[in-house]
Amino acid sequence: MNKLPNHTALKEWSSVIDALGRGTQVILIRKGGIADPKFGVEAERFYLYPTFFHNADGQVPASVDITHWAEAVRTWRVRDLALLERLEPLTVMDRANLEERYRFRPDQALHVIAVRAWKLARPATVPQKEAYLGCRSWVSLDEEIDVDGSTAALSEADLAQRIDEVEAAVNR
Repeated sequence: MNKLPNHTALKEWSSVIDALGRGTQVILIRKGGIADPKFGVEAERFYLYPTFFHNADGQVPASVDITHWAEAVRTWRVRDLALLERLEPLTVMDRANLEERYRFRPDQALHVIAVRAWKLARPATVPQKEAYLGCRSWVSLDEEIDVDGSTAALSEADLAQRIDEVEAAVNR
């Protein structure tokens, strides 16, 4: 079994994970959660842990299905709302959600993280545990999830082209 170090998972909206998995989005835009004093990339390779809490009337599911993992390829820090708005076409997040992330903890920059997403050969059902709950970005899963046989959402050439688009938006 080939698994990721420390079983690290990043909690992210399920809609963003779906977009990463389809290759229609290659960036994560993060500042951390309420329980995170500050945000940082805690692992180069990590599972994508789907969250639904912002759109599920506070209902906590008994389990979640981990279907993808990602590797961080490049990062930028964004402190300019106009620059963030230029990234809107490159993400499934709408302007209101991007602005909400921007305004949260105004003393901290947003992290724009280019990732290469991988679809697991077999999804893993992870029981919800107290340690995974709360508004935090990173969790260490107790479960062992096999990444052997994973399929990249984009080829290396397509990923490089998409990252160039992000770079152009950031530097415009």
